[in-house]
Amino acid sequence: MATIRKRNGRYQVQIRGKSHPPISKTFDKLTDARRWVATAAYEIEQGIFEKRPPPSFHTIRDLIDHYIRIADAGLNHSDPEHYRLKTLSRHLGNIAVSDLRGSDLARFRDDRLQVIQPSTLAREIYLLRRLFRLAREEWDVEITDSPLDRFRIPDNRLTRKRRLEPSEKTRLIRACSQARTPWLKPAVELAIETAMRRGELLNARYEDLKNGLLHIPITKTKVPRAIPLTPRALSIINELPRSISGYLIPTSANALRLSWERAKRRANIEDLHFHDLRHEAISRFFEMGLSIPEVALISGHKDYRMLARYTHLKPEMLKNKLFQKCCQPLKENLFANQVSTPELA
Repeated sequence: MATIRKRNGRYQVQIRGKSHPPISKTFDKLTDARRWVATAAYEIEQGIFEKRPPPSFHTIRDLIDHYIRIADAGLNHSDPEHYRLKTLSRHLGNIAVSDLRGSDLARFRDDRLQVIQPSTLAREIYLLRRLFRLAREEWDVEITDSPLDRFRIPDNRLTRKRRLEPSEKTRLIRACSQARTPWLKPAVELAIETAMRRGELLNARYEDLKNGLLHIPITKTKVPRAIPLTPRALSIINELPRSISGYLIPTSANALRLSWERAKRRANIEDLHFHDLRHEAISRFFEMGLSIPEVALISGHKDYRMLARYTHLKPEMLKNKLFQKCCQPLKENLFANQVSTPELA
């Protein structure tokens, strides 16, 4: 008996029978899935169906290495996913896929929470779940039961509300201009002007600039987008030293990180992450009066609710905006009363 289920936008086919072991395959199109079912059912009935042996995945490291090979074209080494894969391989790589236990995940969780935040751990566990799902649905790995399906991380994450104070921004930009690398200051200024992530900044190229738009082909969400640039952002880009590499910011993620940390110490600024500049930029867009869809177009958020985690408006700005909104009708009425009405002839 064949069953077709739609999962995550794809069609998973499974054929079960008494005369053969379960057969599964995943397709992008429903028509392809139905065609394969018809062909496989006929070959099983005639006794000529040959099931390909599954790939020899023994350990979790085998899954990770295979994923890196097939995703190599779209997986940049500065991408956070690359570091997560290396972390998973280092901590869990030697465990056999069929031998993964809840105690292994608990030990991994406790070790990692000593050095990272729960939100980062949640991303690592999510990536491991995705690897197991791919192995089960697309790589023909027999995984009957996985503790990942039941493992949960307590959601005690605190939302950051860090905003740059005007005096902090002045000190930060001054400290960045004193850096040995000429790329730190424009990277920081562009992050504030565009809400781009660090990886997106490092992957941006001059060829992606067209008519005041910056096209970002490599993003965290794997969905390309184009963002409109402010006049200040265009000015920053025009003043950049042109690199033969074609990148706007031709430096590595590690070099930028180290330079960023040194600049913070020179500026005497504590508890400020580079990603906080993205929070700052998104909040400024809202303070400029942009709508939620407009900000989402720039930031690349698919879920509008996620913008609430990044947006921290300053009450003083809202107070001034409300004052202007409330005073506008009064000004219009005063102006109307001052204009004399012409008499009828």
